[in-house]
Amino acid sequence: MRLSKTSLVLAVLCGASTAWAQQPAAPPAGALDVEVTKKSCDKGNAADCLMLAGAYQRGEGAPRDPKKAADFYKKACELNQAPGCFELAAIYLSGQGEKRDVNRAVLLFQKACDLKHADACLRLGMMFYEGKEVEKDLGRANTLFARPCDDGIARACVTLGVMTRDGVGGLADPKRAVLLFQKACDGGEAGGCGELGAAYRDGRGTARDLGKAAAFFTRGCTAGSMAACANLGLAHEAGAGVPRDLAKAATLFTSACEAHDPAACHSVGLMHKNGTGVARNPARAGALFKESCEGRYGRGCYELGSAHYSGRGAARDVAQAALLYRDACNLGDLRGCVSLGVMYEGGGQVAKDPVGAFKLFKEACDGGEMTGCARVAPMYEKAEGTSGDFALAIAIYKKACDSGDQPSCYRYARQQRKGQYMTRDVAGALQRFEKACDAGVGDACYELGTLFESADGVARDLARAAALFQKGCAAGQQQACARTKYR
Repeated sequence: MRLSKTSLVLAVLCGASTAWAQQPAAPPAGALDVEVTKKSCDKGNAADCLMLAGAYQRGEGAPRDPKKAADFYKKACELNQAPGCFELAAIYLSGQGEKRDVNRAVLLFQKACDLKHADACLRLGMMFYEGKEVEKDLGRANTLFARPCDDGIARACVTLGVMTRDGVGGLADPKRAVLLFQKACDGGEAGGCGELGAAYRDGRGTARDLGKAAAFFTRGCTAGSMAACANLGLAHEAGAGVPRDLAKAATLFTSACEAHDPAACHSVGLMHKNGTGVARNPARAGALFKESCEGRYGRGCYELGSAHYSGRGAARDVAQAALLYRDACNLGDLRGCVSLGVMYEGGGQVAKDPVGAFKLFKEACDGGEMTGCARVAPMYEKAEGTSGDFALAIAIYKKACDSGDQPSCYRYARQQRKGQYMTRDVAGALQRFEKACDAGVGDACYELGTLFESADGVARDLARAAALFQKGCAAGQQQACARTKYR
């Protein structure tokens, strides 16, 4: 359970501000002597320039005047006062007090950063990270986040750690990321402790240690990281590194959800949906999934879509379910791609669209969702929604089978038995048919029965064939039922 990269960066930037340089001073208690302070500023007293700028910007001690505020911030910046450069950059970026000028803002943020103003480095880094107001430049963003981290600004180390772990703006280096998270955590940054816990839990960049993971989640949660609280809830739910305690997990999820952590809302929603650790309450689950989805958490959107599709926990609304499955897919929950693809494939409830279904199944399969692979392979085999490609279909059947999808094992085994598009391998087919049959795939039981009945690569065994036909019939395979009817 981890914030997306952009969300985590935003969370860091919205955290408690700790700059290297002095912030604009508020005017002293009582009336500000504007003329005296202005003369001091004109003589090169940068602190008084900042004081005047802040007074005019806030309307405290002087009439509110954004233009005069900008002028005095400019004087402070020219005197190499980092807060003056930072505030002037913000003015140029917002267009309040000066004409909006993004390029000028970038130069001023850079100057402030060079003067060791943490917020300037982070703000400019975020601009290059997002690429909305300037051309995206992840390498430069990485460098900008590294500056304050190197000088001990813990929250910058969290962001840099996430980028380093995931290879954003440079080569992925999970081991270095762990060191950055440790530095952030030691510096009192709750998010760093949470990310360090995730590293120990996942064994990413360090040896897997669930006890250490839980300890760092606890430390991060206590320091105020809701993501860490949510991850600690998962640890208690699974008994991973801490005693299994569903009630405590529910409490942690609920607290984090109330603080608007969308992943936590999803987790506690599942508990209400399934009646795990709390009383089963589909309506409450639906409301929690809605909050999670509104927080742009893909799994929350998927569960909310399923609630609307089934009418359990939300009003039945197939069209809304389709929209939510699309959101889930776009937000990285590939189950949403598969579920929407199934709707397109079947039609009836939405317009039938084999091509759209194929694209969704392929997207899911390419992303590692094996149910997508199990769905896209037959489309290649039957040329539905795409051109036929038996070789690719067989390769995908094997991929899905190797991941444990037994219907795909059955289909792969059929090709092994036929030997039309691959080397015939009855022994391999036999093993996969048996495993799929035992998992309740009726077609596999039927196919296996015909293999023993016809002595195809195995010794004829009519008694075993009959038992397999019965097993297939019990699983709903009609051809198997027909074979048992006259025996």
